[in-house]
Amino acid sequence: MSRVSTISFPAGGKLTEHMPAGAAIGCRAALAGSFFWLFLPALCGCRIHTAGLVGGGGVGDGGDMKDADSDGGEAAGFGDAWDEAATVPGLAGSDDGGLTDSTPASTDPTIVGCSDGTREGFRDINRWPRIAACAGGWQVVGLLTGKSRTPACNHNAGNGIPNPTDMLCSVADLCAPTWHPCSNGPEVASHSPTGDCAGLLLPGEQAFFVVMTGASFQGVCYPDPLLANDLHGCGSIGQPETGGCPPLDRRMDFAACAATGVWSCGDASDSLLEAGLVTKLDSSLGGVLCCKD
Repeated sequence: MSRVSTISFPAGGKLTEHMPAGAAIGCRAALAGSFFWLFLPALCGCRIHTAGLVGGGGVGDGGDMKDADSDGGEAAGFGDAWDEAATVPGLAGSDDGGLTDSTPASTDPTIVGCSDGTREGFRDINRWPRIAACAGGWQVVGLLTGKSRTPACNHNAGNGIPNPTDMLCSVADLCAPTWHPCSNGPEVASHSPTGDCAGLLLPGEQAFFVVMTGASFQGVCYPDPLLANDLHGCGSIGQPETGGCPPLDRRMDFAACAATGVWSCGDASDSLLEAGLVTKLDSSLGGVLCCKD
């Protein structure tokens, strides 16, 4: 939701989070030849398909990722829960949801910019040598604390690296050594040769790549590094960015996160805290923008 407007809730109520649209299970059985009575039915193979919406829509599993423990750390203005690692189901390295990997001029992650050696946005290394879009998930909560900005699983993250469930990654693990998650819009502008998000994705691709900033409740980025309203970045899902975060072109609030089925950034009670709470279940629908050190 835009923070230029006011949130309204039902009297005495709170928006209720629920899981994304249910799972459909399909089973197939095959019988061979005309002598079917001689054969046992083939084993039934089942696969669960999780329905997930792209872009806006109803609220799904917003995910309350706030940790009850606190070490009194860096984000005291918004609650110390951000400063503790939290886990969510899923792997940090899994299917990227249809994004096309780059065929880089180098497979060296320190040149590509992404830990797994492939880019999913700004693919041409010669054209974008200092900024990369890296798909993946993470389980260390948020974008705004020292823990969230520090690699936690030795860069063992990204859509090209299956990550064991006991390996907890931060968003910083998606960026290769000598790279880091882009801090904000001005850093994107200084690292992109066009000064903006142009050329990030191929036509028709659905993804969002975040930077490490929130905004004020009016939707203005950068006035304070601990302001946590919405997620901000470049891509094609979520809502158009407000004028307060140039040159970034997309943002996501808690409802837009929930509608994807893979981004999780709180519920209605966290409507100004998304950047402090965000986790991502897997590599589909984007990840983070990485800038060269």
